[in-house]
Amino acid sequence: MGAIGDDYVPKGTDSRWSWNLFPSTRIEAARMVVPLGCVFAPLQDAEAGSLLNVEPQVCRSCGAVLNPFAQCDFRVQTWVCPLCNSPNNLPVQYNGMSESNLATELRDAYATVEYALRDQPVPPPFYLFVVDLCVGSANKDDLNHLRETLLKSLEYIPQDSCVGVVTFGTSVQVHDMTPAQQRKPNAPVKVFTLKGSKSFTTGQVAKLLNLKLPEMEKLTKDDQDDVQPTHLPGSIPNALFARFRDVKDQLHALFSSISTDPWPVAPHDRQRRCTGAALSVAAGIAEAVFPKAGGRIQLYLSGPCTEGPGKCVDINMANIIRGHNEIRDETPEAKHWASARAFYDKLSTKLVRNGHCVDAFLNALDQVGFAEMRSCVTLTGGTCVMDDSFGGDSFGGKFVDAYKKYWVANTTGADVHNAVLSVQTSPMWKISGALGPLVSTNKKSPSVSQDTEMGIGGTCEWRMATLNKNTHLAFYFEVVTVQNPGQHRYVQFKTKYQDPQGRWRLRVTTMRRSVAPPELKPRDFVSMFDQEAATVLISRLAVHKAEDRHVLDVMRWLDGSLIKLVSRFANYERDKPQTLQLPGQLSLFPQFMFHLRRSQYLQVFNSSPDETVFFRLWLDRESVANCLIMIQPQLIAFDTKTENRPCLLDSSSVSVDNILVLDTYFEVLVHYGQSICDWRDAKYHELPGYEHFAKLLSVPSISAKERVAARYPTPRFVESDHHSSQSRILYSVINPSTTHNQSTGKDGKTYGESQGEIVYTDDASLQTFWETLRKLAVQN
Repeated sequence: MGAIGDDYVPKGTDSRWSWNLFPSTRIEAARMVVPLGCVFAPLQDAEAGSLLNVEPQVCRSCGAVLNPFAQCDFRVQTWVCPLCNSPNNLPVQYNGMSESNLATELRDAYATVEYALRDQPVPPPFYLFVVDLCVGSANKDDLNHLRETLLKSLEYIPQDSCVGVVTFGTSVQVHDMTPAQQRKPNAPVKVFTLKGSKSFTTGQVAKLLNLKLPEMEKLTKDDQDDVQPTHLPGSIPNALFARFRDVKDQLHALFSSISTDPWPVAPHDRQRRCTGAALSVAAGIAEAVFPKAGGRIQLYLSGPCTEGPGKCVDINMANIIRGHNEIRDETPEAKHWASARAFYDKLSTKLVRNGHCVDAFLNALDQVGFAEMRSCVTLTGGTCVMDDSFGGDSFGGKFVDAYKKYWVANTTGADVHNAVLSVQTSPMWKISGALGPLVSTNKKSPSVSQDTEMGIGGTCEWRMATLNKNTHLAFYFEVVTVQNPGQHRYVQFKTKYQDPQGRWRLRVTTMRRSVAPPELKPRDFVSMFDQEAATVLISRLAVHKAEDRHVLDVMRWLDGSLIKLVSRFANYERDKPQTLQLPGQLSLFPQFMFHLRRSQYLQVFNSSPDETVFFRLWLDRESVANCLIMIQPQLIAFDTKTENRPCLLDSSSVSVDNILVLDTYFEVLVHYGQSICDWRDAKYHELPGYEHFAKLLSVPSISAKERVAARYPTPRFVESDHHSSQSRILYSVINPSTTHNQSTGKDGKTYGESQGEIVYTDDASLQTFWETLRKLAVQN
């Protein structure tokens, strides 16, 4: 047995746990307030040589895969599973092994291994473009930008990948992709037109488009889970898809000649746009031609759906598109909300089942109905880019880099598809749920908690249409009281997926966590608390609760949890708030919760439903470090004394003689103080002897642009003068330590004399929040 705290997390595995030491009994675990959980990236880089071309050895009792924590007896060729303590026989190929000559999967450095499975390979991921033609009627530049974006994407598609094209406006057009050399001379290219006012099942799509495939008779059944691809990886089963190398010029000509939907639009009416019908046709084609084989449906959208299934707003512009208040109050503006959500939720089930993801590239000044179709993107693991125009910064250099790095099938680190992830635990704990771009398969096992469900629970297995090494999932666990618990608990993550070449892989990660001895006091656990990981786990739970609860109920839950946590683990004298002191491992957690309560993930005021879904999508899948920037933005100050220094996210940091760089993850703002603006307008930086001021002006902008260039999705870059309209971005996120309601600032000076910026808000400051928290915690 190892010592307490000798947890083992495999090298290269990006895993952060809320608690690195947890009680052994259920009662004590409930008093920890913050649940035991981890933020885990299934596809993080593993040790070199961890790819194994052998069959995984599976425990005959629980199904766990052989791992370094198994107890092996090479004299009798047996191993004991650490997850269920059942004995198993080692196969004959393990003969001759010893403690000094171990198989790769038994070595401590290889607690993460990957198996090359011998399952039937499937075709490499396909690309199906679904392009909105209702663009360019008001501004021709929008149409040109759409063409440029589409042509740019063609530069990085692998030559062997299959591609297809669907366009839509008032109706849906499916383009025949038969290569020119296989068509008759001078024969026109076929385009199949389908109604935009109805949805289509896979069977209807197959019949209308004459998809004569061997498995078509199964598509008319209610249960389509038995559909399997029967075509070989190297074959093209239908004329609606073609190898990119055979139709590259054809696609280039098609995208270069894309024109606005010709259907007439009456004055004061919106264009007829059948987004829902187009996606149902695309999903039907993908399921018919590539069932259970991964691929990407890439949606280029410029406005809301006004026709057919998924409709989110009426044609008449007098009827505004719904907002958060309309959805909450169920007003007439939100009359399409429930039916549109139900349609897209059903469609997302089909997409995930087949390993097909939807990428949404959104271009509009107003909303496009992304909130209704959220499940098609968030649950399938697809990406989302949102900008005012296809010519905006979001569709610039970093968009191209992401296309090359993640969405192109022949690059290292590209997305994998059709993944199934299962979690198996030792008897001392059970899996309560998970959060991220995944869908439950409702698989039951002894590892599933029967009493507690957090996030997507009630199962030990989840399906993911796509993921990459940057996908970070959240898992939550429940402690179970058992006799003779021992000093360790074990968990194994098994991820089976289709790699970019269509081959099947099984990645297995096994971890060991410490169990606290009964004599350990509650406050001794604080040293094992990871407040950053806990913040992300709590944030994702809060956002998940906010999907179907009022935000005030979520706030009460957050506040109650924070009060209980501080009351249990802080040092204080009862009923004396001034005596309360937080341990270092807990010192930043209240601050994180303060900014989470004020963030756009919970406070939807001044955000549209589309924007809220967009922000939450990235919070639900990014790393701990990136999520912390979303929750508590970073603020860096530049002045004449220091080139750059991190500073408090506080109104006192705003000064007339400094330049601030604010990073909110989705926006990077450069804010110039009033004196800096005056000196710049007087052109001091152009005068001899003021080179230091010229450098001060340039360095913050360079630093901000480096942040923008290094991130995907590309943040919006903004430069703002003191008290200009864009300054609101800064004032909305900083702690309002000095407001117009205070007679004196925190430095004791009177109104107008305090250092820093006066923030005109009625929000409570961090100081007020902390004082109230101390008062309630010592009374609890």
